[in-house]
Amino acid sequence: MKLKKQWATEKTALQKFDRAFLRHTGKLNEFKVTLDTRFQVLQDLLEEEKNCYRKHQGIDYRGTNFNLPEGSGPQEASS
Repeated sequence: MKLKKQWATEKTALQKFDRAFLRHTGKLNEFKVTLDTRFQVLQDLLEEEKNCYRKHQGIDYRGTNFNLPEGSGPQEASS
């Protein structure tokens, strides 16, 4: 008799756990979708950054004159 009661108690506990687990499965799935979406956004941003960097690397600066004409640099404060 004692064994039957213990078995019934364990079965009830397992059923409660199953119901609680199923109740939270939707929240878990929603969390996974949100996480996947955010991860995809980060991957897209990284890819965009890589493309921007690649485009920047393709620019040829050899013919560009970076020397500033006289007087166009920073001015000293007069006292």
